[in-house]
Amino acid sequence: MEKEKDTWSYVNIWYLLIPLIFIALFFVFPLFKMVYMSFFQFTGVNQPLGSFTLENYTRFLSNADYWVILGKTLGLSFLSGILCTVLGYPVAYHLSRMQGRTKSLFTVLVLLPLWVPITVRLFGLMTLIERGTYFAVEAGLVYCGLPYMIIVLMGPIGNIDRSVEEASYVCGAGFWSTFFRVTLPLTRKGLISGFMLVFALNTAAFVVPVMLGAGKIITMTTLLYQQATYIYDWGFASAISMIFLVITMLLTNSGDYFENLMQKRRDRKGV
Repeated sequence: MEKEKDTWSYVNIWYLLIPLIFIALFFVFPLFKMVYMSFFQFTGVNQPLGSFTLENYTRFLSNADYWVILGKTLGLSFLSGILCTVLGYPVAYHLSRMQGRTKSLFTVLVLLPLWVPITVRLFGLMTLIERGTYFAVEAGLVYCGLPYMIIVLMGPIGNIDRSVEEASYVCGAGFWSTFFRVTLPLTRKGLISGFMLVFALNTAAFVVPVMLGAGKIITMTTLLYQQATYIYDWGFASAISMIFLVITMLLTNSGDYFENLMQKRRDRKGV
């Protein structure tokens, strides 16, 4: 028995080590290399790096045009998160109330776009809207983020005890009063999680601005691509990546801060 436990412990260790090694090779190591490159002058492909410098960072931070691109990227992602929340909540609400095969069928329909390559989906969208506009890019971001929002919200909504809502109706509250005072507060964490997921995914979106922006809408991802592949300034591209990564991480983690702040306010009120 002890030998069997030792065998399983050995196997479990490898189950943990394999993904850790994978993450280290394909995420941590490239990230550290990118941080390193951002502090040196890039002299060319397969060439030794130049001298240590902060110019790559000051070049971005001192240029208003780059800040405008950053603001547009975050603005498009933020708006897509709001639109996905507004559009996805009713769908998730009704799906979570369904039963049996009907629920399974409509859930598959929600997931179906995720099974189709994004380029195919966007080609279909290109036939419906004009490319090269902010509306087109925003529509593409919402189109790609909406299924994720619906799936995230289905769990919290489905976990609500129906008797809580029924008690609200018994006390004389209508549907909308029950929704805003009972249902919505109980799904607040799901809303924040879904919003942050969509926001994070869309800040990193590349195919959408390339295909629907038609070269007229520049986002941080397309700016990075231009610097790395056309201009071959990998040092500056690395610095842009680091700045963008830090800002995005701060914003996505602000959801937890907001939730903790709301919880403290409720605790002070005794709710």
